[in-house]
Amino acid sequence: MQHDRQQQEPTPLQQTAQQPEHVGEPHDADVSTQFQQQLAEEQQKAEEYLDLLRRTQADFVNYRRRVSQEQAEERIATQSELLSHLLPVLDDIGRALAVVPPDIIKHPWVQGLLLVARRLTAQFEQLGVRQIGACGEPFDPRWHEAIATEASVDVPEGTILHVVQPGYALGERIIRPAQVVVARPPSP
Repeated sequence: MQHDRQQQEPTPLQQTAQQPEHVGEPHDADVSTQFQQQLAEEQQKAEEYLDLLRRTQADFVNYRRRVSQEQAEERIATQSELLSHLLPVLDDIGRALAVVPPDIIKHPWVQGLLLVARRLTAQFEQLGVRQIGACGEPFDPRWHEAIATEASVDVPEGTILHVVQPGYALGERIIRPAQVVVARPPSP
């Protein structure tokens, strides 16, 4: 009985085989054109996806670069802030050593203070901190803060005559500008 049913109902393959083929009909050309259009659309989509992927990769590379740069800037800003709190200590040690009487310069206590000053200065240098502002340099408002002017005929106008308080920089970032006295021409 089952065998009879299979013979009575043709399979889809048999149905296709039983249909007469019409070679050269417009239907075949339409299918071929549709297939080519579909292929072109899919290729266009693939190109769009590839372009999107490339832009996403470029955005990610730019993001990583920006984050890295922001982290470096943040690290320098944090270091600068910490160092700005330590600079008054270095200034105080320098002022204390500047007024040590010559007769006690060899005293162990004074030598210990000199050692502390040298080690603190060495640590600043290891971190990349450099002192800015020196006598004889031309005044630069980016690095120096003029707190006074003094008439002078010996040096050109705008030259630093005295450093009241040294300045410090970390790379190109100023931690503290140098406070200086700047030369001006004498009054007529």
